[in-house]
Amino acid sequence: MSTLAEAAGRTGVSVPPAAFSEDLYKQELERVFGRSWLFVGHESLIPRNGDYLASYMGEDPVIVQRDRTGRVRVYLNRCRHRGNLLCVHDRGHAPSFVCSYHAWTYTDGALTGVPRLREEYRGEIDRSKLGLVEARAQVYGGLVFANWDAGAPSLDDYLGDARWWLEHFLLREELGGLEVLPGQQRYIVPVNWKLPAENFGGDYYHFAATHGSVVGALAKSSDKRIAATGATTAKADQPRYYCVSANYDRGAAHGFYEVSVGDAPRRQELALAEQIGPEAVAWFHERERLLNEKLQAFRQRPYSFHVANIFPNFSLIGVGSAFYGKGLIVHHPRGANRTEAWVWCAIEKNAPPPVKKQQRFVLMQRQAAAGMVAPDDHENFERISETIDSGIARRVPFHYEMAMGYDREDPRPTKWIGEVDWPGQVTPQISEVNQRDFYRHWKRLMETA
Repeated sequence: MSTLAEAAGRTGVSVPPAAFSEDLYKQELERVFGRSWLFVGHESLIPRNGDYLASYMGEDPVIVQRDRTGRVRVYLNRCRHRGNLLCVHDRGHAPSFVCSYHAWTYTDGALTGVPRLREEYRGEIDRSKLGLVEARAQVYGGLVFANWDAGAPSLDDYLGDARWWLEHFLLREELGGLEVLPGQQRYIVPVNWKLPAENFGGDYYHFAATHGSVVGALAKSSDKRIAATGATTAKADQPRYYCVSANYDRGAAHGFYEVSVGDAPRRQELALAEQIGPEAVAWFHERERLLNEKLQAFRQRPYSFHVANIFPNFSLIGVGSAFYGKGLIVHHPRGANRTEAWVWCAIEKNAPPPVKKQQRFVLMQRQAAAGMVAPDDHENFERISETIDSGIARRVPFHYEMAMGYDREDPRPTKWIGEVDWPGQVTPQISEVNQRDFYRHWKRLMETA
């Protein structure tokens, strides 16, 4: 029988397979997903009062609704009478929800209708105590988060250092913000949710080995685009990459990586804009002007991050390019060895139509269930999961000790120090510091009853 002490005892150096066991999974639902701020959707999907979408918080189904006053609210998707699933559609418009079993009716979360109230209940029912169970909900730059724990820190405190990175490189309000396309890809993978989450949170070490064929194919394509504009890919012009652990060792562990510095990413982007056409070039230059104004205090400003994970299971990809759709990905737990991935595509609202088309295409080309990149990762996660709970293998811990003791070593040039700093702990791109912090925070939650 796996114990929490066995699973969490050495977390931060190595992680025992017991951390992924069925024995601890139910505790995770309460101690991790019951206490963390969880991404449940984007408010652009519920633009009008009365609009709703169905989502999940852990394994709990929830309704995300804009109520009659315009406030975004999140309810447990269960009727208070017999626990029937109340809302059976993915998205729509409904001023009220009526249970299909006994027709109890809820408006803005309140129980407003009980059939035959006087005849059968004799009028003796306190409807004020039977409204839908409601989570704390907060909108941050269009991202809707919810939390079941009334005593949890505010969303701002929970995000901490991550707010700067999200505001500057994902949300981009000065550019008009994000528009999330309706619908999402959904697929099941037979793996524990932590494997994809920690991978998105900072594992650049896997990229060359796992995605080697993709790297080769995309490099050839990139070379053609760059050559067409007369740009160069000389070694001196290559970007430098870093990873950032937000709130390192002091709060919720959010990881960002492929944080790039240098002019090469910009020139590659401009080359692609020129291929798309004059409208894309004009938009790109205006976008660049606005971003330079915002970050003008930085002598060596980061161009962007590309991949991230907001603890516990909200992953991001495509943020590092103006022409890559922003993937908003939730790894919903469906058991100790089962995860349901939901992938939304977010595009920049003010981008011209040809750029939006390119953004949609690139995300689906690479991150879709049958794309160029995602299946490589899933195959590795599945191979790990196939033996994670076998006899001897369950005694052999996973190794997370790359550069242990160097987590606080800042790899940036000395001349940067003293300039306006980037929030979070900056480390080399190839590092396991973000994964170590992910499991340290997981351990703190799991050890608190």
